Amino acid sequence: MNDSNVDFEIDTSESHRSETRYGLECRVRRGPLQWNLKTLILLALLCASWFCYYRLRHDNERMRSAIQVMRAESKALVVLHADRVAVVSAPKTWSDEKKWNVALPSKETIGNGGAAYKLCLATNGLQFGSMPSEVTEFALPHGRHAIEIKKRETKDGFEVRVLFDDQEVIKVNQLHAWGAERGESGSDGYESQSFQPGSTEESVELYGIYLTDDKMPAITKTSQHNGVLLWLEPMREAEHLGGKL
Repeated sequence: MNDSNVDFEIDTSESHRSETRYGLECRVRRGPLQWNLKTLILLALLCASWFCYYRLRHDNERMRSAIQVMRAESKALVVLHADRVAVVSAPKTWSDEKKWNVALPSKETIGNGGAAYKLCLATNGLQFGSMPSEVTEFALPHGRHAIEIKKRETKDGFEVRVLFDDQEVIKVNQLHAWGAERGESGSDGYESQSFQPGSTEESVELYGIYLTDDKMPAITKTSQHNGVLLWLEPMREAEHLGGKL
């Protein structure tokens, strides 16, 4: 029998309800905290970005504070007269060390009447107001440089070293003691600001310490003392041109 007017209907409502329940159960089982791999990667990148931001902000604040401290300690080397030396003290390192920054006249300036300088050190026969007779000297080149003096006690006395751009140029050993039983007086020079002498013929004292004891308790114009005296002295034209130093 073949009846073309017969209609067939399939009830799928139960199957649809089953699929709907299965989808809801899957979503319930997955939960709001069960993310896929892409979400986890994005979350990790976000956390890393925030960590870097706070770390850099902390480092920047620390660096800013360090720069402010360095600016407060550093002093500008100002050259108002190009024909003579300019000097300013550098930040302190150790208590028995001193350092200065200097600007020396150029070769062209010296040729036009500017001063050339030598570095001088004396450790005995120091007399207030006059230059000692025993002096160790070093001729200074042109340009900007650093000068440093270091002292240390030895078995028989003390040792004084002078460095020029971190290279030793003068070394003196003295037999007299550098101990607590001796007093001292003098100056460290140019702590606050840059300094230039009044003329091209004037010397510049960088460091001076005069030792006193029971035999020589006070410093007078006629008394001679042991100690340390470091200064910059203009060279005579014959010394500069003849290359004696």
